[in-house]
Amino acid sequence: MFNFNRYLKQHKFLAIFSGILILSLLIFLASKISLEEDITSLIPEGAQQDMLKKVLDQTEFSDKIILTISSTSEEGSPEELTKYAQGFIDRINSDLPEYVKNIQGKVPEEGILEIYDFVYNNLPLFLNNSDYEKINNWLEIDTIQQRLKDDYKSIISPTGLVTKDFIFKDPLSFTNLGLKKLEELQVGDEFKLYNSYLLTKDEKHLLLFLSPTFPASETDKNSIFIEKLKEIQNSLNSEYSGVNSQFFGGVLYSVANANQIKKDIKLTLGFASGVLLLLLIFYYKRTYIPLILFIPSIIGGTTAIAVLYVFKGSISAISVGIGAILLGISLDYALHILTHYKNNNDLDHLYKDVTVPILMSSSTTAVAFLCLLFVKSEAMNDLGIFAAISVLVASLVALILIPILYKVPKEKLTVKETFIDKIAGIAYHKKLPLVIIILGLFVFSLFYFTKVQFNNDLSAINFEPIEIKQAEKEVQAIAGNAAKSIYLVTYGITTDEALEANNELYEKLSLLKKSGELEEFSSIGGVVLSTNTQLEKIKKWKEFWTEERQEFLKKTLVAESSEFGFRPESFESLYHQISKDFDPIYLDDYRNTKTLYLDDFLASKQDLATVTTSINLNSEKAEDILSTLKESKNVVVIDRKQISQGFLGNLKSDFNQLISYSILAVFLILLLSYRSFVLSFFTLLPIGISWVIALGMMAFFNIEFNILNIIISTFIFGLGLDYSIFITNAFLKEYEFGTKVLKTCRISILLSVFTTLLGIGALFFAKHPALKSISIVSIIGVFSAVSVAFILQGAIFDFLFLRPREKGLAPYTALGLSINFNKNFTKDRLYFKKEIIANYRYKKAFSAVRKDFEKNRDRYLKLADLMGNENILHFYSGFGLLPIYLHFKNPGNLVTGLELDPEKLQIANNCYAAQSDRVAFKNELSENFSEFKSIVISKSNNKEFEKEIHKLVAKQVQKVIILDEAYAYQWIVDSNFEILYRQNGVILLQKMV
Repeated sequence: MFNFNRYLKQHKFLAIFSGILILSLLIFLASKISLEEDITSLIPEGAQQDMLKKVLDQTEFSDKIILTISSTSEEGSPEELTKYAQGFIDRINSDLPEYVKNIQGKVPEEGILEIYDFVYNNLPLFLNNSDYEKINNWLEIDTIQQRLKDDYKSIISPTGLVTKDFIFKDPLSFTNLGLKKLEELQVGDEFKLYNSYLLTKDEKHLLLFLSPTFPASETDKNSIFIEKLKEIQNSLNSEYSGVNSQFFGGVLYSVANANQIKKDIKLTLGFASGVLLLLLIFYYKRTYIPLILFIPSIIGGTTAIAVLYVFKGSISAISVGIGAILLGISLDYALHILTHYKNNNDLDHLYKDVTVPILMSSSTTAVAFLCLLFVKSEAMNDLGIFAAISVLVASLVALILIPILYKVPKEKLTVKETFIDKIAGIAYHKKLPLVIIILGLFVFSLFYFTKVQFNNDLSAINFEPIEIKQAEKEVQAIAGNAAKSIYLVTYGITTDEALEANNELYEKLSLLKKSGELEEFSSIGGVVLSTNTQLEKIKKWKEFWTEERQEFLKKTLVAESSEFGFRPESFESLYHQISKDFDPIYLDDYRNTKTLYLDDFLASKQDLATVTTSINLNSEKAEDILSTLKESKNVVVIDRKQISQGFLGNLKSDFNQLISYSILAVFLILLLSYRSFVLSFFTLLPIGISWVIALGMMAFFNIEFNILNIIISTFIFGLGLDYSIFITNAFLKEYEFGTKVLKTCRISILLSVFTTLLGIGALFFAKHPALKSISIVSIIGVFSAVSVAFILQGAIFDFLFLRPREKGLAPYTALGLSINFNKNFTKDRLYFKKEIIANYRYKKAFSAVRKDFEKNRDRYLKLADLMGNENILHFYSGFGLLPIYLHFKNPGNLVTGLELDPEKLQIANNCYAAQSDRVAFKNELSENFSEFKSIVISKSNNKEFEKEIHKLVAKQVQKVIILDEAYAYQWIVDSNFEILYRQNGVILLQKMV
């Protein structure tokens, strides 16, 4: 990364041009993506779930607004209610035509005639077996006489002008049997028509049903609609003193939720953003810092959307919304880099310090997010891909851009420690009371963490203002079953298939109602029939009206009606009806009868047709009946609460699996990165501990998971993972090189914590339950993660690595913790392999040292024998392998290694064996080297060292061992030395006396 950064600085024009070109392309591609606002994308996938999605996508259930107009005084008359209703309709038609598709609740006179004619002209289609039994009874002579008598009275009454045509067409009222089927289109029988309006039977309340033009999701337009609707309501309430109105619909909750979320975010995040900006500027002493911190996150998010556009073309809007919150995790990388760069302006050292931790952190976090692909939900899959790409790209962009954009002061300024520096400077892991508290919380949480509940009731995270709840209660009290129903949807590839299934469902519901198990139901099953069912009913009509029965009816009517003055040809229409050939009618014929409002029941799109039925159940038997109905062919039960509970429950199960997959995937990434089970385990362990503590606290305080905060918990998981990796690498840095970067690491973590708490945590003061629940879980999760990372993880790594080294002991390994109770923990007294290799365990040099030792151990053994108990000065000691071996082989020897490579020298000095006063590593000779009479030369590549070797050979050295066969040692021989041993790459020269 350092070389790449240097290349960019050397080719600024090319870098800027390429950057602008790439960014422009990403923005262009991202802008082309299609956002899918379908809430059903959260529903898990599967055959049953896919069909449910299609049904929900095609059918509207709760967008209607129910308007109740009520008398508020004892003297109130139904005429006042109808006047108010007409005024409301007129105002909506004049002021809100673009917001309301249609208004139901008023049936014009021509509508009544239209319905009557439709049923009369297609009467066989509206009759069932029980109707034919009634007709058969009505054909008795006494019954016919009574009917004709009633018809005569009706004709001579004042209403005769209206009823005359009906009577001549249908003197025995066969059509009324068909009209009764239309009552099944309405749930319940609590209403009646008055002046063409729908009133309750006590004539105190009138109902209107408004169908909004815009779906509930378009809250901006619906906000205007609701406000104007309230203006009309208030105006009419003032105009009619004895009448009041109330309205309710799902759209009111949608608008209230959207408005409250906007208000909460403006108040909480507006304030939090201001404080956060001041905090970042205060710490970094640069006003532009907040801007460059967000650049990697923005580029990461844009890249993710662009990639999804190329490969998918669309993305769930829910995923983008949640992903935007999760992108906060990518701020960690910029903060980490910036904090390190601020404290150490050496770019080479910066990349050595942060590149591996940043890439490890982003890789593990991305893999954790990609595990969302195992959740059977399109929105969650999109979220996983979006977040994973965003995090990876943001980390790479941060590594490239932050060092370029951050201007290092030309002169080192003396800056006072801020409160953040002071907080980060505390060695929390060394405070025993804090360690005990965290362990106590963990043990306590073990008894509770499995008891945390998942609330799958979406209404629990909705914002429900008191006034809307009150309106809902009042409307439901008046509208009764019309306001609250469970929906059943039959479906098929064609409309006929859907109607066939609906006819079967209708028969089942009719039986349930007859037995009293079902209160009411609204269905077109007795009205709109499939072609096959129509043909069967027409056949039934023909079979019933035999020629004998037709002749009997005609003779009887002619004979009996003459008594009341009817002519023989008066009922020709009836004779024609019972003898004519009926044909099946088409769906368009039904739809042309506008007052049937069939669009509320029927829907068709592409290769799916649906028919909707609404039912009201006795609560005691509801579950049993619904279970039975669910087993019906091509029937979907739409009980919103059960759907959310069932499918969100499935999401919960998927998330339980997700946690397992994530932990496994993250552990594998850590194992590949650290190549050590111990490091991987103790990096992941704090995540598990903080997760248990967070869940335990949630369960103890009765805080529940819901669909939103359980998704946000993946963000907290990612944050905790970052903190854990940063802490691990900080301790490894100190363990390997002795460089103390833990404070710098804590500073970047604290800034991340402040960023999260000021961002998501500020939502704690929101009124919206969903935002508040997100905030509470985030606060608990972040505090758990940072506390465990600072205290417990620090204590673990201090105990495993730093303390043993200070005592001159090997670090603990996966093979057992008893290994350090005996310094000489191996029976190998020849090579001391385990003791020597343990000095480099968990270090980058481990593989190189182990390979070196395996290759040269016999040479080192011979060298130790040749040297005996003499003090040794080793030139070019590298990682310190040979001096450490000589120390173990001959503990009494004083061994000093000389090495010019600063990184190798640091590693050697921080080996646990180097803590002994008999082993030392230097980068230059000092005056107190006079006691060294023997030197070892591994190679020759530095003129300064060569000068020192010449001085020592001339002044004090008695023995010289050369391990580099290419070394030109003739000058040593010429200095009065003789060769005593030359074999297997080992050359021993001793000074002659």
